[in-house]
Amino acid sequence: MSDAASVARAVLWPAAGLAVWGAHFGGIYAIHAHACERALESRPLLGLPWVPALVAAVTVLALVALVLLVLLAQPVKGAMEGGEPEPGFTRWFGAAACVLAGFAVLFQAAPAAVLPACW
Repeated sequence: MSDAASVARAVLWPAAGLAVWGAHFGGIYAIHAHACERALESRPLLGLPWVPALVAAVTVLALVALVLLVLLAQPVKGAMEGGEPEPGFTRWFGAAACVLAGFAVLFQAAPAAVLPACW
């Protein structure tokens, strides 16, 4: 692995979980804004209220992405970087950021699914 790829991985991997959290946050606000703007708040989607159904779908998608990122954080046997074993701190920090982001996703999804889109 080249030095540039190594640096990119060291920076992007720990930030991946936080990026999923940010995308989930933006998705929830987009759903609420669209529902409020188009008066879709009270319309059903597959027999469920529109806003909570989409918030639940976006939340499940974010949690699946975070679980996949945590699974990717498992050490690779024989992974070498410059003749030395790959440092575990990057994997550990990335997995910890994903777990933190998972709790944050749940904490921001709960009120978004319960509160009305338009006040």
